[in-house]
Amino acid sequence: MAQIVKDTGYTERTIYGIQKKARDRGYNPSKDTKIFLRYVEDAPRVGRPKKATPELEEEVIKTISKNSTTRELSTANIAEIVGPLAKGGTISARTIHRILRRRGYKPCKPTAKPGLTKEAKLARLKWCLDHKDWTLEDWKNVIWSDETSVTWGGQRGRIRVWRKESEAYNHHCIRRRWKGFKQFMFWGCFSYDKRGPCHIWEDETDKEKEEAKEWLKKKNAELELICKEEWELTTPMRRLRITRNFRGTKPKWRWCEKTGKLERKASRGGIDWYRYYRVIFEKKLLPFTKECEATRPNTIVQEDNASCHAHKHQGRVYNFWKIIKMLWPANSPDINAIEPYWF
Repeated sequence: MAQIVKDTGYTERTIYGIQKKARDRGYNPSKDTKIFLRYVEDAPRVGRPKKATPELEEEVIKTISKNSTTRELSTANIAEIVGPLAKGGTISARTIHRILRRRGYKPCKPTAKPGLTKEAKLARLKWCLDHKDWTLEDWKNVIWSDETSVTWGGQRGRIRVWRKESEAYNHHCIRRRWKGFKQFMFWGCFSYDKRGPCHIWEDETDKEKEEAKEWLKKKNAELELICKEEWELTTPMRRLRITRNFRGTKPKWRWCEKTGKLERKASRGGIDWYRYYRVIFEKKLLPFTKECEATRPNTIVQEDNASCHAHKHQGRVYNFWKIIKMLWPANSPDINAIEPYWF
């Protein structure tokens, strides 16, 4: 017996129990030279039958897979829906939880995606139809650009680990938080065969803010005469009372943002049109575009519709340098070739 205990690792009591079970099932050590599986295998269990039948499991999966609303149902709500199909007419939330885990489902944070209106969907469709016949040579002319958020000294997003209650301080379950934790924006661009410049955005300094004020003052002085001429040409002649008198006050020229004046709106240190133009476009994107145009004359610059890209001043700069900008539909990060490569 001591040798059997040593070889199997079972206690003497367990071994005697297995021996008794075999004898009760007809095993006779004096006659039988072999011990068959039927002598020692577990007997069929008695008790309440399982409610989680294969048919019920399929119904649970079918229920949660209907739409986005059913994907968010709790196990208690799912139990109420599929309960009438179970034996006895009810099923517990715990049983539903075991079914889902057994089939590979687990609660996860939903993937975030920009909402699309009907107009935005039509714009995306139009963009795709307009470019469906483009060849590889056409796409080689595009410079793709974008910004992404970077976490320095930590991990982005909500992190989950599998552990027991007693494993809170297990070194595999600990995520270190380093001193100097910081988040910042990173900008980059590339074309088919060239890796473009990149930039790490830092907080704007007081010196840079003063330089911005001086630049805006000088630029607005240059723009005011140009914008005033444009305003006088585009304002309807009848409102200027050239031909006859009309009701209402006569329009008067006022130099403001609406008529073309460049202004910076108060922000919490974000990236506005001025910083994007002075730091990215003027010093990085424009030289890279000219470099690409040397080998590809039809170079096109892609930018999304962020406010810093879509500002009226950027349009003037594109026109001045005769750079083609790709018209971009709203809320379409998945169309940008740079998106899959950020991480």
